[in-house]
Amino acid sequence: MPATNSLKELHQTHQQLEDARHQLERGPVQIKARESIVRKREKELEDYHAELKRQKMFADQKSLDLQSLEKKITDLKVKLNSAASNREFDIFKEQIRADEMAMSVLEDEILEIMERIDSETARQEEYEQNVAKAKEDRDAFRAQFETKSRELHDTIQKLEKHLASLERLLPSEPKEQYRRLVASRGAKAMSAVSNGACGNCYVNLTPQQRIQIKSGVVLFCSSCGALLYIDESQEP
Repeated sequence: MPATNSLKELHQTHQQLEDARHQLERGPVQIKARESIVRKREKELEDYHAELKRQKMFADQKSLDLQSLEKKITDLKVKLNSAASNREFDIFKEQIRADEMAMSVLEDEILEIMERIDSETARQEEYEQNVAKAKEDRDAFRAQFETKSRELHDTIQKLEKHLASLERLLPSEPKEQYRRLVASRGAKAMSAVSNGACGNCYVNLTPQQRIQIKSGVVLFCSSCGALLYIDESQEP
């Protein structure tokens, strides 16, 4: 097995395979994240409707209170006109004045609530659009990923087949150690030598080790254990 080119190709295949598998695994996670956003936007819309309903009920209650005050004032005015004494007249008159002040405050409160309701009602379209946008984004990503996942499955199949053909070229003696490393570390099981050092852990190689690797001897890093190869494109 030509150590420089074939080991580099083997490492690149591992990296491509790892990336394709990661993309395939990440897709459902991304779909779930978008579904979570949809639920969040739907909850915001639900809370918005609940708060709007509460405000309308509050306004209705205030309107009923206003009607009760108006009736009370009307009744007091009748009593005022039929007061039996000046003292009774003054009492009714004072009560009417107090209730009219309370009614004025209540009218201001109702006006404020109605303005708030009008303002919130105008935001309904915004909340509905947020829900629609979240659903559109989720559905578009899901459709995109369904297409991409088929492509990724095909890519993974081809890469696995190519990887197997490259692994058959490995010398039998270090193959078991290589397989154990791949099982536990994936693409990190291999490393290009960069500027005379392991690209994974940056421990320098001896001149003799570099000569051995260049001559086709399969070596593993004495520090991190990675299978080493010389990447000619990174060498001075």
